[in-house]
Amino acid sequence: MEELLDNVYGGMSDEELVDRAASDKRACEALILRYTKLIFIKAAMFSASEADRDDLCQEGLMALLKAISSYDAGRNARFSTFAEVCIVNKMRSVRARAERGGVCENIDDVSEEVLSEGETPESIYMNKEFFSELRRAVESELSGTERQVFDSVIRGASYRETASMLGITEKSVDNAMQRARRKIRAYLK
Repeated sequence: MEELLDNVYGGMSDEELVDRAASDKRACEALILRYTKLIFIKAAMFSASEADRDDLCQEGLMALLKAISSYDAGRNARFSTFAEVCIVNKMRSVRARAERGGVCENIDDVSEEVLSEGETPESIYMNKEFFSELRRAVESELSGTERQVFDSVIRGASYRETASMLGITEKSVDNAMQRARRKIRAYLK
């Protein structure tokens, strides 16, 4: 698929892809592929551990999607600059919240945040489709335990609370989250 995207969209500028992304899911995917490396690099810069890096990569992806849907070419800024600022700002705020003892956002809340800024009906539809597809893919890749653990942790429960709720050990929760993260990373690549 990556090769197909390169052949069709490889010669297009970021700004052209952003224009098409509202009505062309493949254009959005091409942008995601272009910026995945930047997201991983920035996440590595801001992370304190591998688990932090995984969380920051997810947050960076959400920030990129928000940048794609809210970019305004009329402001005379390149999309690459705008996207990097959005990604870095989101990662900084997540790090700051984590240092203050905050909890991870629910993926559904993140998607609502992305969709709540008065986009066009087309971009809202495309974003909802993307999040639905991402959610279906995640659910199909994860085992039952991994899905339960992932849903619990992403909703803000601690590993201890998740272990107690599911009747398993904290180590089992940690192992399930590590497997889930690997599978999600593999899917996003």
